[in-house]
Amino acid sequence: MDLLVLGPLEVRRDGRPVQVRRGRPRRLLLSLLLRRGDPVPQETLVDQLWGDEPPVNADNALHILISYLRRAVAGQRLRIDRAPPGYRLVVGPGDVDAFRFEELVARATAAEGDPGAKLGLASEALSLWRGPALAEAADDAFAQGTIARLDELRVQAHEIRGAALLALGRHDEALLDLGQLVREHPFREGLHGQLALALYRAGRQADALAALDRARSSLAEELGLDPGPQLQALGRQILRQDPALDVVPARHPVLPPPAVAAEPPAGSETPAAPAVPEVPVALTSLVGPGEHVAAVRDALRTHRLVTLIGPGGAGKTRLAAEAVRPPAAAAAVWWADLGAVPPGSGVDGAVAAATGTGLASYEDAAAELRRWIGAREAVLVLDTCEHVIDEVGRLAAALLAGCPRLRVLATSRQPLRTPGELVRPVPPLDLPDLAGGLPAITASPAVQLFCDRAAAVRPGFALDAANAADVATVCRLLDGLPLAIELAAGHAGALSPRKIAELLEDRLRLLGDGDERHGRHAGLRTAIGWSYDLLSDDEARFLDRLSVFAGTFPLEAGVEVAGAGLATDGLQLLLGLVRQSQVSVADSDHFRLLDTIRAYAAARLAAAPDEALGAADRHARWYAQFAEDADRNIRGADQAGWLAELRSARADLRAALQHCLHGARLRPTLGARLVCSLSWWWSYEGSFAAARAWIASARAAGPHEPRIDASLHLAAGMHAESLGELGIAEQECAAAVAGFAAIDDVRGQARGLLHLGTARWALGRPADAAAAQDQSIALFRSAGSDSGAGLGLVLRARTALEQEDTTMARNLLLEARYVLRRAGDAHLVALCLDQQARTCLADGAVAEATALAQQGLDAFETVAYPEGVMASLQTLGQVHLALDDPVCATRFLLRAAATALDLGHPAALAESLELLAEATAGSEPALAARLLGHAEHLRTAAGLPWTAAHRSRLDRWQPQLRRALAGRYATAVTNGSLSSAEDLLVAVSVPS
Repeated sequence: MDLLVLGPLEVRRDGRPVQVRRGRPRRLLLSLLLRRGDPVPQETLVDQLWGDEPPVNADNALHILISYLRRAVAGQRLRIDRAPPGYRLVVGPGDVDAFRFEELVARATAAEGDPGAKLGLASEALSLWRGPALAEAADDAFAQGTIARLDELRVQAHEIRGAALLALGRHDEALLDLGQLVREHPFREGLHGQLALALYRAGRQADALAALDRARSSLAEELGLDPGPQLQALGRQILRQDPALDVVPARHPVLPPPAVAAEPPAGSETPAAPAVPEVPVALTSLVGPGEHVAAVRDALRTHRLVTLIGPGGAGKTRLAAEAVRPPAAAAAVWWADLGAVPPGSGVDGAVAAATGTGLASYEDAAAELRRWIGAREAVLVLDTCEHVIDEVGRLAAALLAGCPRLRVLATSRQPLRTPGELVRPVPPLDLPDLAGGLPAITASPAVQLFCDRAAAVRPGFALDAANAADVATVCRLLDGLPLAIELAAGHAGALSPRKIAELLEDRLRLLGDGDERHGRHAGLRTAIGWSYDLLSDDEARFLDRLSVFAGTFPLEAGVEVAGAGLATDGLQLLLGLVRQSQVSVADSDHFRLLDTIRAYAAARLAAAPDEALGAADRHARWYAQFAEDADRNIRGADQAGWLAELRSARADLRAALQHCLHGARLRPTLGARLVCSLSWWWSYEGSFAAARAWIASARAAGPHEPRIDASLHLAAGMHAESLGELGIAEQECAAAVAGFAAIDDVRGQARGLLHLGTARWALGRPADAAAAQDQSIALFRSAGSDSGAGLGLVLRARTALEQEDTTMARNLLLEARYVLRRAGDAHLVALCLDQQARTCLADGAVAEATALAQQGLDAFETVAYPEGVMASLQTLGQVHLALDDPVCATRFLLRAAATALDLGHPAALAESLELLAEATAGSEPALAARLLGHAEHLRTAAGLPWTAAHRSRLDRWQPQLRRALAGRYATAVTNGSLSSAEDLLVAVSVPS
């Protein structure tokens, strides 16, 4: 068993990773670990995990998390014991990398007179680090002391290693790290001394004296101190070239340092989360005639809009999933679950999320989606449409009209009534023929389904002559509806088929003639209502409350939200509902309600308004805390995992926002916390329209306390910056900086300054941008944020490049690569690669730029960051223009422009069009002028100035285009400004 905390938390058993859910489960494990086997009081753990917002039954919620950890990670060498007054983690010191690190540093310190041993031990200790220590608990008070101690020991290990390398005469190796270490720890005189000595021994006496002078300046300016006597003595020795500074051959054997992997260790968790929802995976076998699946596939081949209609529980979703599941569908498949979308709004956003694009605005969402889908061959599944039928019909018609290779498969209880729609009823399962005896009953798909599900809850259940007629009666009473049959079969563990049939007949008699009063819904309503009759009061209330979840939910969320105030243990209630088929298991420790059961339970919950409000409040609080955990940890080595978690929780996050900011009773503070926490993720995903709408709603629900108010200013500024509204961005970011400074929030102030610098850079004011970025980097460093400082260095390098200082840009980027590798944020490493490529290009190092730009594009595509992909495509376009290959450049730039269109990013679109104009100027000068005209129109409309570098680039080749077209130039530019960007891109042809 290995428990690794010097970086993102990893648990390994026999070398294989053990998954531990993000958020509270990981923080609980770390809290227990840091007590080194001592018990942690229960109330302490509750306070650490929930702070000022504990759940109603906090002890039970903690017990759920403890139980989860015991199932997930506990074993022979790691266990969690109940020990008065709380819990304790029992794990061997050798199984925890932090404990091994401390022991190695202690041994290295004690190995006096043996530099070889010191070097080996210190190198081994440092090789254990994979990123910031205790990353998941970086903002938790219980971890601050340990983090500070580990960071201090890490610097000591570097000092021990540097001293050992110098003692062994390996000053060239020491120089590789010492320069960076001195920049990160400017007040460590030992590191300054090592750097100066290494430089002197490398024959660089002037550089050594300059290094000591920088140390003297840092100490004097920041602390008002002079260097210590050892550093002063070293300076005098270097001046007189004291022979004592020369290398003394080592008399001790040199132990080679352990190899440090450049890539993450094998088996480490690097989830590659899909950017769009996948086709739902069936958890049970498909029972019923396969010809229905084949018929739907045939219908999709001949019709572009197919709607599967039928009552709730008829199996429409299951049939749709089987019909489009790869490899049956050669085209891309996008799955949009509309079940959680509130009537009247949200369809466009759900479809945008399903197709993998954000919306810049909801005002013309259909046009943006048409542009994104374009001529791609794809199948869009719109699942559960009946409550938003009008919006779905309008959107489907618009998409089909503008996307010639798109096909739409919808599931609904009624047709969309859209031109060209093929309506296919989904029939219930074939019912058994009682007159045909056991063979005929056995052949019925409805009976097969009952038996399959009954065997799952009563092992050994089989159809025989004694129970066949009763099973057939159950299936006939339930109209052959798959969901109703599954619900009934879920009780076979406690009831015989005969008893199930009797109870169902009684229920139907109470309802009256089902087909006449309720149509096909009678069987399903009967099955759900009858199943409710078999629940205890607590089970029924628990199930009603679960209806506030819009998608899948983790175990502890279900228990916290639905189990509050009930006499029965929430975990037992949830597991009992699973056994009775009322709740479905989605995946490991995640659950969901089928849409029809959710609707039935929601209707019951709505009849008790206070109960409904309480459940919705608890749901919103849980997801607000989840979003805050994600926001704290997403800009680090576990970014891909958090992105996947957020995408999975998208429907519930939207439901929580809707409740807080548009519900019957507003919860403005909770809603604003959600908005602030999700803002960075929305920006990463390109969901600009959603961000803008929710930020506006949060502000309208105010006023808010200062921290939230400053965070909303920052969120508004960040999204205005992405949409090219630079004046607004500068104003909002400046307000955010002032707000954070007033409450002494260093990280908030640093983030505000970072985005303020970006706005000022885009506005063509590099000196102002540099000042904001320098201040931001200093604040991030003071707060110990590697990802923040690393991003600041990358953006500062971009500003230096704008100021034509390529040397400074290169040095900043080298430092940024070092810091960002340590932070582990893959998307920021990709950003650094792209900026390095642009810097090399400015320096004329085209071959180096080519390799770096391709690495950047690959990295951005791996982490599914659309703005980054767009930037790298532009860089590759510029690289191929420098290589005098306009055809290849055009291919990259067309992709960049199309991505900018999809994101609604006017600044990037304008730059892409200008670069395309450069690429096409030689072959199609009139088209190049039209492209320039449209780019100028975009800049004028959005108030986007040219940066100095862009203007200089245009000035190099635009005059030649003017001369080539002569009097036709102005007309072409005017035509371009009046054209659409889509038409212009279509006009750009790329020879094969």
